[in-house]
Amino acid sequence: MLASILPVFLIILLGVAIRHYEWLPEAFFPSIEKFSYNIAFPALLFAGTARLSFAGGQVGELALATLLPTFIIIGVTLLGMLGARGLPGASRSSVVQGAMRPNTYFGLAVSSLFFDAGTAALVMLSLALCLPVVNVVSIIALSWWSGSKADLRQIGKTLARNPIILSTLAGMLVSLSGIAVPLPLMNTLDILGKAALCLGLVCVGSGLVFSLQGLRPVALGWASLLKLVALPLVAAKVCVLFAVSAPVALAATFYCALPAAPNAYIMSKQLGGDTRLMAALITLQTLLAAVTVPLSKSFLPMMGG
Repeated sequence: MLASILPVFLIILLGVAIRHYEWLPEAFFPSIEKFSYNIAFPALLFAGTARLSFAGGQVGELALATLLPTFIIIGVTLLGMLGARGLPGASRSSVVQGAMRPNTYFGLAVSSLFFDAGTAALVMLSLALCLPVVNVVSIIALSWWSGSKADLRQIGKTLARNPIILSTLAGMLVSLSGIAVPLPLMNTLDILGKAALCLGLVCVGSGLVFSLQGLRPVALGWASLLKLVALPLVAAKVCVLFAVSAPVALAATFYCALPAAPNAYIMSKQLGGDTRLMAALITLQTLLAAVTVPLSKSFLPMMGG
């Protein structure tokens, strides 16, 4: 898997170098992040999801193998924070995001290089099934713990405007309805989607934070342990307990092992989360993923699969 992960990290390091050596104007990254988050990334998600098949038993297996572990880890995260009385609300929302949200850029880039087409499609299907759910949970957590409590109407409006949720659901509707998207439009979306992976990884690198100032080490370690180790372990155990097919188990475990999403930082910035902690979570988990993602392949045999 190293040959698949190394190119991803090289592009992330390019983002680090651009930021550190100021090769481009400071306004470059905010503009690219906005373009990627609102246009290129939704195009990637829509086009990829619209091509998926949501028929057959694999969809049910995949939903079970990804969503059940995710909800278990969310529960464990919330229980663990009961004892963290001094942890500010904004930091709590970042811990929740850091424990469950996957880095789609990382996942799609690595899976397309490492897995066969069938398994890579299952990874994309995992994202299509889970992204709306984890984004809803993230927005609720951010709204609940923000400085000004958002009511249900405000939360609903935020969810209804979220480009990740909208593009994924739209792609699912197109796939389920059998509507044929005109080829020129799909080709246009594909070009935008390819740009999203590269630009997204560069932006991941630009947002990595290597300063220890103001860190919350316990929260940082707790969320990272849950995301990179506990979540894929739970997924592997669920796959074994429910006798999930081997390709689905591999895709689900890989999905659950992905590091925290850079979009979580953008959402934290927009909705009042702890952006410093969120940036540190993304940095630490991205660096550790070079070890933990390949290691996750051994979790299925470890759990008896």
